[in-house]
Amino acid sequence: MLLDAASQHLIAFTPKGTSFIVTNTTDFSRDVLPKYFKHSNFSSFVRQLNMYSFSKINKTPRGVARGSIDNQEWEFRHPKFVRGKPQQLDEIKRK
Repeated sequence: MLLDAASQHLIAFTPKGTSFIVTNTTDFSRDVLPKYFKHSNFSSFVRQLNMYSFSKINKTPRGVARGSIDNQEWEFRHPKFVRGKPQQLDEIKRK
């Protein structure tokens, strides 16, 4: 999903490769999720990430009005989910 060039505008690693960002959750849910999951629900995707100890990195500063969910960037990280280190993926376990 993260390495698919066709979806790079919706989900991609950050420049450091230590986290990834999802943009435009509506398009991501409609166009990307069904290719990899049996659902197209962004909340379910986030719940699955949480089950594997991924953390959401808050991109909206406190006190700033939050806009439409479509315009928000959602950034997630896991210490063992790093670009270019596929050998660490086996260490990511479900809670």
